[in-house]
Amino acid sequence: MTVTIAGPTTLGTMRRLARIPALLALAAAACSSPSTVTSVTTTVPTPMSTTTTVASDEICRIGDVRFGDDGLVAALGEDVGDATAIASIHWTDSATCERVVIGFASDTGAPASSLGPTGVTVLAYAAVVRVQLPPEVDATAIADSLPDGDLVKQVFVVRDSDGMLSIDLQGAPGTAIMARAVATSSPANLIIDIIPSDAAVTPPGPTRSPAVIVMTPSPGSTIYPVSVEGYAAPGLDSLRLDLVASDGSFTRRNVPLNGWIDTWQGFEAAIGDGPSGMVSLFVGTVGPEGQQDEGATLSLDLP
Repeated sequence: MTVTIAGPTTLGTMRRLARIPALLALAAAACSSPSTVTSVTTTVPTPMSTTTTVASDEICRIGDVRFGDDGLVAALGEDVGDATAIASIHWTDSATCERVVIGFASDTGAPASSLGPTGVTVLAYAAVVRVQLPPEVDATAIADSLPDGDLVKQVFVVRDSDGMLSIDLQGAPGTAIMARAVATSSPANLIIDIIPSDAAVTPPGPTRSPAVIVMTPSPGSTIYPVSVEGYAAPGLDSLRLDLVASDGSFTRRNVPLNGWIDTWQGFEAAIGDGPSGMVSLFVGTVGPEGQQDEGATLSLDLP
């Protein structure tokens, strides 16, 4: 888990941070696999995530919920739920799939009984499963996790500019995936199963760096305006976008961030015009003298 304490602190942020000790205690107590899984060995890479290897392949052969390979695969939850915080994220490997179980806490810090309206979507172009959480889930004890499976490589908890939380399960680059999801109550858990897809086109996946994850654009041909979307590490207060051609001509854009300290920070920006041909797009932070510092760089071919 990575939580960077930096940047401005608002009253809402202080309220979320005040709940984190209770969430940490709950997550430590909750680090066990679902009752339908028989565990053989367990390792704990971080206090907030559990990696379990399962001898049986039964977990993805149970139930009649179908897998989807693109778009919305599940609309779940109650009309009104008592879940207000992400308390735990468990990753389980089996012979046929990988399972992620997300646990939730209520305002009291106890396990929640029900989850409000939640959507689970497969972003096929990026090999990502995205969980859009209801507005009342506004706190988390987890910023990110490294399951390092064959299908699920990283998990990011992301807060957008309006403060809404989502969770991205990022697949391995070049691996197409399918997913299904179910929700349980008492306690409230969201269970997501992921299997390989037989799609003919394999996605390149996001462009990653320690400071920023770029979801779009993907490397290759694109057109203006260039839409840049992704999320930045906790605590950062701004990013810089540099679109640089081989002859040194460039277009620059500064992107302010909210300075969220408990999650990764979602951002969207657009570059309306700039150099043509093969260009380099840098998305990241800058050093004390304005030089490119930590970030993601990708090559684009622009008309």
